[in-house]
Amino acid sequence: MSQKLPDFYTLGPLPQFSLGPMEIPTYYFIISLAFCIGIFWFYKRCENRNLPTKNALDICLIALISGFVGARLFHILFEFPSYYLNNPIEAFYFWQGGFVFYGGFITAYLCSFLYVRKLKLTFWLWHDTLAPVVAFGYAMGRLACFLVGCCYGKVCHWPWAVPLKQVNIHTGMITSVLRHPTQIYASASEFLILIFLLLYEKKKPALGNVFLLWLLLHSTNRFIMEIFRDDPRGGFYANISLSMIISIILFSVSAVILFKRKKEAS
Repeated sequence: MSQKLPDFYTLGPLPQFSLGPMEIPTYYFIISLAFCIGIFWFYKRCENRNLPTKNALDICLIALISGFVGARLFHILFEFPSYYLNNPIEAFYFWQGGFVFYGGFITAYLCSFLYVRKLKLTFWLWHDTLAPVVAFGYAMGRLACFLVGCCYGKVCHWPWAVPLKQVNIHTGMITSVLRHPTQIYASASEFLILIFLLLYEKKKPALGNVFLLWLLLHSTNRFIMEIFRDDPRGGFYANISLSMIISIILFSVSAVILFKRKKEAS
């Protein structure tokens, strides 16, 4: 079941900015910047941990391509399948937006997982090395969402509500609506998670615990964010979105593994 397209679209405070005569989409600029910083940081973390940097670059390339494809496919297949069935060529209009983080993450993870397994690399060490980088990328991505106005929150009148321009696609009429800054909620929370992970890994925990802890905290962050969101994200079942279901699964898996590890260590 998919939701119909809304009768409006929203504009954030900075959907694009000018660089001389050029107008640059803010979303893709920040995402590109986050990828560049993330790849460099992951490379340096691998160097510091004596992990082969060639494999690090291979993983980055695999994750970049598969993550892009997966994020787009999840949007097409799970959010608006009927729309793209009637307008198949628009499935390739990626510059118009339409990406799902969990779709990108799951696809990138599975492809990277197969690569690491095939080469018999140190499994959990690679996970722990990558976890803070993924947290950073997600936090930057949600900041980009805020600036362009996607992934917007429900209407509210709390002191920190953010006015977003709402453009009617039929009449072109523009109104301003106060909404929850769900993107800021998610970004700020993920940056806190990132700081916590960096502090936690200094304690030299068991291999894999940094990644599992990120999975636990991130899925919690995402589940809470979903409660306040109001943009169309495909079918809902008993007020539970697909992202909520994935968050519950990831939380449960990481919690069980961490609990078993703690029990075995005691």
